[in-house]
Amino acid sequence: MRRARKGQVFLVDNEVLRRIADAAAITAEETVLEIGMGRGELTQHLVRRAREVVAVELEERLVDGAARDFGPYENLTIVHADILDVPWDELVPGGRRVVVVGNVPFYITGPILELLSSHRRRIIRWSLLLQKEVAERVCAAPGGKAYGALSVKMQFWGEPYLAFEVPAEAFEPRPAVDAALVCYRYYDEADVLLKEPALFDPFVDFIFAARRKKVGNRVAALLGGRLSAADVAEVLRQAGFDPGARPERFSPRQFAALYRTFAPYLEV
Repeated sequence: MRRARKGQVFLVDNEVLRRIADAAAITAEETVLEIGMGRGELTQHLVRRAREVVAVELEERLVDGAARDFGPYENLTIVHADILDVPWDELVPGGRRVVVVGNVPFYITGPILELLSSHRRRIIRWSLLLQKEVAERVCAAPGGKAYGALSVKMQFWGEPYLAFEVPAEAFEPRPAVDAALVCYRYYDEADVLLKEPALFDPFVDFIFAARRKKVGNRVAALLGGRLSAADVAEVLRQAGFDPGARPERFSPRQFAALYRTFAPYLEV
């Protein structure tokens, strides 16, 4: 049995693997980018559905094993690389859009989600196994305990849903936490709703960094004196916002409106 390195667990429940491939809704015309091929347990379900699968794996020993195991599949390209470092056009040349599927090591979930967001125009949709707690945060509704900066950022740029949970015993070696499959599709129009969209995520992060504080106070702190707290409160009221509301009361689209309201001051 090939052993797992730090942070790496393999999904070995074949029924769960099949459900993941089904939830990804891959058609015979689509190209799949698989993040973390591992030992190929999920790959075998993907190559039977997709026109092409590009499977990325960092561990050389696993790449060598997969090259032997998947020799007959002409629609599979195995890339020995770190998904966080390899240029996207080297993975999928020609500007083709892809469906992303993967069992993501929990400790790099944040960087993976940021990577996908940066390439959102090249992604049709994605389906990723995430730590259950993170999956719940991605999909949480406003006002709930799990709702936070990650919820806002993910739900502004696209639509996630939690497809199903996966118990820890479905993995080898068994992790300390359960997982869940999140399926996600980016909105086509999200970028056009914001001026300087690259500043939106840091804006949300700052507001939620002190989630129990009032939004008006957080905005005033972010502006660093460009507007007084009283002026910030007045701008918020004129824009239809309650300066005393907590961040978790704002929906993703309301956060976008909040950002647009103060974007001119952020750019000074």
